Amino acid sequence: MAETNNFLPLMLDLSGRKIVIFGGGSVGERKAELFCSCAETTVVSLGFSERLQEMEACGMVRLARLDLSGATDSELRELVTGAFLVIPATSDSSLNRRITGIAGESDILINQVDVLGSVVIPSVIKRGDLVIGISTLGRSPAVSKYSRRKIESLITPQYSDMIRLQDELRSYLKKHVCEQKKRKELLWLVLDSEAVWEGLSESYEKAAELAYSIVSDHFDEDPDLI
Repeated sequence: MAETNNFLPLMLDLSGRKIVIFGGGSVGERKAELFCSCAETTVVSLGFSERLQEMEACGMVRLARLDLSGATDSELRELVTGAFLVIPATSDSSLNRRITGIAGESDILINQVDVLGSVVIPSVIKRGDLVIGISTLGRSPAVSKYSRRKIESLITPQYSDMIRLQDELRSYLKKHVCEQKKRKELLWLVLDSEAVWEGLSESYEKAAELAYSIVSDHFDEDPDLI
C-alpha cells in the first residue's frame, strides 16, 4: 500500500490505455462510467448490472463473463496482462486482495475500493475543459461529497465558455501584444470583468464582444501595446 503523504494529483492521458474492472455491480458500474469515455474499459464478472449491459450494447465497454470465485490465478493473470490500471470491485474482499496481488506482480496500478491502493480515484467535476478532482484519500467520503456540492455551486457552466474565450483571446493577443506580462494583464481584466461573466450567462457572442471591447479600449489607451 502506498504511503498517504506520497499521493500527488495528476491529469493522465488514458487514450489507448487498458482499464480492467472486476465486479459487475454498482461499484463496477460507477467506475466503468468514469473510465469508458477515455480508455479501453473491460469489466469482468459472472453477472452485470442492467446499465453495464446497456453500455456494452453501445460499445462503451467490453464485458468479460467469468465466475471469479472459481477463476484460477492464470486466468486472472491473463485478464490483467497489458492493463494500465486494475480495479478490484467485487463484494468479496479476499477475492479483491487476490486480484490486487496478481496485478501487483506486474507493477500494474491498482485502485482498491475497500482499502487505500496505489491509485485513488477522486470525485470529479467537469465543466468543459475545466476538470476538478476531490479526494480525502478514503478517510471521509462524506467530506469529499460535501466539498463537491460546495464547489459545484460555485463553478457554473459559464466556466467552460470562459475557458474557450480565454483561449481565443490568448491566441489573438499573441499576435498583437509582444510582451507576455501585458497579455497576462489583459486576460485578467477580462477574467475579472463582471460584465463578461454576465454576458456568458446570456450568450458566448455577447461575452466575446465585451471581452474584445475591454482589450480594444486598452489598445486605445496604450498604443505601445500593439
